Amino acid sequence: MTPQLPASSPVTPPVKPSRWTLRNIVILAAGGVFAIMLLIFIIAMLLAANNIEQTEQMVRLLRDLMIIFLAMEGALIVLALAILILQIAQLINVVQNEVKPILENTQDAVNTASTTVRFVSSNVTGPLVAASGFLAGLGTLITNLFGIRQAVRRSREQEASDDAKA
Repeated sequence: MTPQLPASSPVTPPVKPSRWTLRNIVILAAGGVFAIMLLIFIIAMLLAANNIEQTEQMVRLLRDLMIIFLAMEGALIVLALAILILQIAQLINVVQNEVKPILENTQDAVNTASTTVRFVSSNVTGPLVAASGFLAGLGTLITNLFGIRQAVRRSREQEASDDAKA
């Protein structure tokens, strides 16, 4: 028994956003990033105009923090690449040790089935078809012989009845 959906809830395919919408989203995102960078630049210029020595120390601190952040990000990227390499190694191992034997077994089964089909075709099906054809021809021959005999018998009976009338 297959489950059926209620008639009141029609299934509608998911709506794909159009290219125009995606284009607008990309333009808005790029504009937002540009606006944030411009705002940071303006704030930095205002701070530098008021007190250049304090701004210099703040910029050094931000630079040092960014260097630390980028170093940590680099370490995370190296770790992610190492995990990716391990996963690829496991995938190769699975393909070599599990999928390859399954494919070889499948090929052996197909070859065995093909050989069996050829054997049955040549040793069973071929002789059966030949014998069936021979018997069909023999049956037709016998039917025709009896048909000729009946036709000859009918014609003799008609001659005899024609002779009796005359």
